Amino acid sequence: MINENEKDFLKFYMEQTWEEMRHIENLRERVTILVITIASAIVGFIIQQKFAIETKPFLWFVIVLGVFGLLMTLKLFQIHQMSQRRLDKWYLYYESFCGDDPQILKLRKLADKENKKDFFYVAKIRHNYFWSAMHIFIVAAGLYLFTMYPKQIVSDNKVQTNCKAKNIDTASTTLDTNKLKRK
Repeated sequence: MINENEKDFLKFYMEQTWEEMRHIENLRERVTILVITIASAIVGFIIQQKFAIETKPFLWFVIVLGVFGLLMTLKLFQIHQMSQRRLDKWYLYYESFCGDDPQILKLRKLADKENKKDFFYVAKIRHNYFWSAMHIFIVAAGLYLFTMYPKQIVSDNKVQTNCKAKNIDTASTTLDTNKLKRK
């Protein structure tokens, strides 16, 4: 039989775990918003600069930022699931002291079953997949944008960018390498 002190401590610990889980979800949301905002600003800058070769390092940063966001999202999901598993165990333990036929977890399972029935297709998709997909999209967009950069041709001490396919002014993309060496 559970004593009153253990019961109070268990209830307190369950409340604290719920607070921690809310905090983790808020943190995951903030990280995702921050990553999307920074990546969007950088991509906008790169496009505004018409894919100037000097902006390529920024695109690498977008890709790294997307990978960071994905890993952070997965780690926060792992912490969230650890807390959920703790709660599930504590619910079972707590319910074991609620008489011969406790209904707490039975009602929860019934509600979950009804929800899955009402939202059959969507209920199969874990919410973590949506968070991860946003970061995967950022990485994929960064990789795709690398293909948008004009190809470079090196000949006779000049670096010239092949811009015909990209409709970019070639006069502004030719660079005399001898001038660079003198500086």
